[in-house]
Amino acid sequence: MSLPLKPEFPLALQTGDLAPDCELPDGSRLTELRGRPVVLAFAPDTWDPTLAHQSELFAQLLAEFGSGAAFVDAAADEWHALDCRGELAERFGVVGKRALFLLDEQGIVRWKTVVEPGEDLRPGPVLAALEALHPPTPAAASPATGVLASGLTRRTFVTATLAAAALLLLPGCRTESSDTNEQAATGSADGAGSGNGLLAVTLRINDKNYPLQLDPRVTLLDALREHLHLTGTKKGCDHGQCGACTVHLNGQSALSCLTLAVMSQGQEITTIEGLSTGEALHPMQAAFLKHDAFQCGYCTPGQIMAATALLQDQTTRTGSAVELREAMSGNLCRCAAYPNILAAIQEVQRA
Repeated sequence: MSLPLKPEFPLALQTGDLAPDCELPDGSRLTELRGRPVVLAFAPDTWDPTLAHQSELFAQLLAEFGSGAAFVDAAADEWHALDCRGELAERFGVVGKRALFLLDEQGIVRWKTVVEPGEDLRPGPVLAALEALHPPTPAAASPATGVLASGLTRRTFVTATLAAAALLLLPGCRTESSDTNEQAATGSADGAGSGNGLLAVTLRINDKNYPLQLDPRVTLLDALREHLHLTGTKKGCDHGQCGACTVHLNGQSALSCLTLAVMSQGQEITTIEGLSTGEALHPMQAAFLKHDAFQCGYCTPGQIMAATALLQDQTTRTGSAVELREAMSGNLCRCAAYPNILAAIQEVQRA
């Protein structure tokens, strides 16, 4: 039987709230974990996030990203679910519910997923909550601090991705249209299904829908190049620093190497292949040719995608040369064709 909520904790903690200090099952205090991201999982006996550790895929995720996060548990070498009927669940307002909280280095709730009793865990809400963390301009991060435009550290964001992967890899996780996805998985050429930790993902790219079965860790860049063979988007640094992988998400510039493919569902994705209209080049493409705004050409697709998004933005459409250079500073050209790139952008800007 569920315990009644204490009057001083009537509602579940919301994102942005400071988590209350409390004693953890191992006797330590929650405030003792400040300075690193913390994942708190509350679960009844029938919903056990520890089962995700049986997945080889999750083990790889944990080995790659988990060292910077604290998975609160009753034993130091495992991730144990916290009792959803205990005092800790009362303090977080999730008595009798399945819930996952991500606290940042200051102890603030930055991401959460709560599943009401009797409901199934579905990827949609999990990914929607994760997507809300993702800053609109992934390139806007300080190299010195690793702080993203949204105020998150990279480590906190990656920890949230890891926690979401743990949920989505649970045996009880269901897709939004399970029957359709089961048929797609059964009929696929490689036999990929949810039992292999793959998710059914539909990406809308250049006005076409592409159904895929993807590992939750696959970036949009790798989905484009390796799964759909849209190789116009280039892989440069693969760390969000060079801009070669720039695409448009809903008309805005985005770095596909820092964007998970599963988080791009429901968005309009445009790549360099979709910029022209048939044989007619986009004005920015024509201007790059006219002004010889490239040498080796490797960075050119990303330069063009960033420039077109820049001029579609009303706030920067009439920017000065200095402002344009600053706005394009996230796209690097090792051949140093910057004067020609600026000239091409300014010609389209004037037009």
